[in-house]
Amino acid sequence: MINSAITKQIALYGHQAPSADNSQPWHFIWDGSLLSIKYDTPRVEGKTFPANSPATLLSLGAAIENIHLISNSYEIKCCHSVTFEDLSSTHAKAIIDFQSTPQLALPDLSNNHPIVNRHTNRFAYQSKILPKLAVNHLEKLTRGSARLLLIDDKASIHKAGKLVELASNIRFQTKEVHEWLGKSLRFTKDDVKKADGLDVRTLDLPPGGSIFLKFISSWNRMKVLNQIGTYRLLAKIDAAPIKAAPAILAVIAPATPQGAIDAGMLMCNAWTYLNNEDIAVHPYYVVADQLARLRENAVPEQLINSARDIEQQCQTTLDLKEGETLHMFLRAGYPKKVPLRSLRLPDDLVFTDTSGS
Repeated sequence: MINSAITKQIALYGHQAPSADNSQPWHFIWDGSLLSIKYDTPRVEGKTFPANSPATLLSLGAAIENIHLISNSYEIKCCHSVTFEDLSSTHAKAIIDFQSTPQLALPDLSNNHPIVNRHTNRFAYQSKILPKLAVNHLEKLTRGSARLLLIDDKASIHKAGKLVELASNIRFQTKEVHEWLGKSLRFTKDDVKKADGLDVRTLDLPPGGSIFLKFISSWNRMKVLNQIGTYRLLAKIDAAPIKAAPAILAVIAPATPQGAIDAGMLMCNAWTYLNNEDIAVHPYYVVADQLARLRENAVPEQLINSARDIEQQCQTTLDLKEGETLHMFLRAGYPKKVPLRSLRLPDDLVFTDTSGS
């Protein structure tokens, strides 16, 4: 049987996975037999996406993928299953079952494993195209029901960028989404030390940009500014990097909870691979978010037609099959600048050993 020390190390590799606005919503629990991954309701509820949202399930899939990646690296056999807590709840819980254990302990998280090197780069990229070897690898990647669409011609990149701009128009006019973003931003050194959320230094902001971002993080201010069309300007700024991207990866899967989990696994695998090849990655969830909110009847009434237009354009631009949806855009290219890495919460906040060993 795998021991507690090794399980904790594996769980912490899982914790390196990406999450919405670096919210790190999962808690890992080892009972001596199985490793569970559960939404940490007391810590994150109301501060990020709900437990049942596609964004949260994407991050669950990413954590599962990390655990498979590290387990495979060290010849540990494992399998996973995803369950829901009860018939009235859509709170997903992943169970990892380990069938074997290595002879030696795993190395610390400070090593150079690709999982640890995966990161977000929101800065400008070089115009250099992705190498054919990487393209061939990515085009073959799948996870369950999820697939990748590589977009690397200028016309299609522009269409994807326009989708981001249209979706950002809606986002900057939606109180709930705007307030979530405001809660995730970290402006001061003390805030950054909390080790979650978005350190504004990781954003590609112009001089004075952080001051302006802090100013508009208040919805009351943003609402007033929107009366003069500020949301349009911010949407254009938001979409500009993806319109200039050398390549975009569209992560596509069914619009179901399992589809979102499969998409998260595939996203994390492709992202880790690209970073290991020194290719930068910047996730754009805004289009997928508006599609999900449209399905959930959560788009403000006056913006529903705009969201439906995005849905129709996604169908044609991405050649979606029946029941499929976009779960994530990944901007990819060779970086011009090395970014700061997002911090991770302390071990004791994300891992609990109830085995008594």
